[in-house]
Amino acid sequence: MKKIILSMGSILFAGALLAGGTGAFLADSETSTGNTFATGVIDLKVDNESYVTDNNGTLVFSPNTSWALSALAGKLFFNFLDIKPGDIGEDTISLHVNTNNAWACMNIKTTATPENGQPDPEVAVDPTAGVNDGELQNNLYFAFWADDGDNVFETGEQIFKEGLTKDIFNGQNWVLADASKNIWGGTGPIPANSTKYIGKAWCFGVMGKIPKAQDGLGKAGNNGPLARGTGFSCAGQDVGNVVQSDGIKADVSFSVVQSRSNSGYLCSGLVQGTSTPSTSTSTLFSDTFNLSCKDGKDFNKVDNAKWDTAGKVVGEDWGGVQGMVAFIKGTGSLTSTAFSTTGYKTITLKYDRNLDIPPGAPATLTVAYSVDNGGSWTTLEAVTVDSNTTTKSFSLSPSADNKPNVKIRFSFQATNSSDHAYIDNVSITGVTL
Repeated sequence: MKKIILSMGSILFAGALLAGGTGAFLADSETSTGNTFATGVIDLKVDNESYVTDNNGTLVFSPNTSWALSALAGKLFFNFLDIKPGDIGEDTISLHVNTNNAWACMNIKTTATPENGQPDPEVAVDPTAGVNDGELQNNLYFAFWADDGDNVFETGEQIFKEGLTKDIFNGQNWVLADASKNIWGGTGPIPANSTKYIGKAWCFGVMGKIPKAQDGLGKAGNNGPLARGTGFSCAGQDVGNVVQSDGIKADVSFSVVQSRSNSGYLCSGLVQGTSTPSTSTSTLFSDTFNLSCKDGKDFNKVDNAKWDTAGKVVGEDWGGVQGMVAFIKGTGSLTSTAFSTTGYKTITLKYDRNLDIPPGAPATLTVAYSVDNGGSWTTLEAVTVDSNTTTKSFSLSPSADNKPNVKIRFSFQATNSSDHAYIDNVSITGVTL
């Protein structure tokens, strides 16, 4: 709270003195008026400077998502209604704290992933048609970093959050400055009457980091992204028509708390030193393959929003407890789309497998994972013998901890089409860092 100094009035009472023979009294009085208590103020104001690629693929200023210092009511950080693969955007947010040192946290939560209808090209390839079955969230990548105010990602500036929309816009508080860390370096709260900057970039496709040389100038004249670039590249993926017309809606919020008398404040809501920050286990990727016609998906297909397939890979109903499973007949592979483990450790893969490998027909099921979006693979097991349904569990840590693009793959190499591999109940879990 704001330091209040209370001035206590000093009043001098002079003893009444009888002046001999005069009948007069000598006296004096002093009065302190207007003594006041008032609460201090924590008030955060935000402004935003935004850029986006236009229809020609050129980075331009975005007036609709830029504004001067204000509260956030009625303001939009994202309002882009016709983005295309390869488009990129960049904003720098400035946070202005007034007269009190303050801790600060940031929160982004996806509130809807609309299909926004399905044009003919999308209908042909996208079996999902629910209100919130849009696939854009699987293809829009974000990076947030501690900027110096020039809207350019430069060497020495630290990214504190990155990943696909579906993975990071989960409504969890992100630390800007609390008792555990300060993203701008050092420790402690945001000082009173100061300005701090957060850079954020998004890419519809594959984002590359190409930080510019640090000029040490902050915001100074013609050193912004139109002159120097954003510090990122964006390669448009061939995402196909599955994302046509799809959208994302999200709420962005900031919270600030006085630091005085809150020295152990954490954005998690705990107080440092009074309890150990709790950890929680989350499912980062999963598929039970229990799809059916009522789900709007073909009975004999796996969910192509979660898997890339090669060879003969379908869904098959075993009935009973097992129900639907992924079925690899002969030679084929089932590879997950990339998912993020950013913010998580103790990554665990669990799945059920059943192999039908008759004697004299050699075949191998290889299970592997990648932490670099499929660039290289680490084998977990290679099975060459017939087996009934078996549950397997493997730790992918520490190599898969806190990574933005992790994949898993089930590959089956067979000598004839009568060899079968069945995969079911795949899950990836992680524990918060």
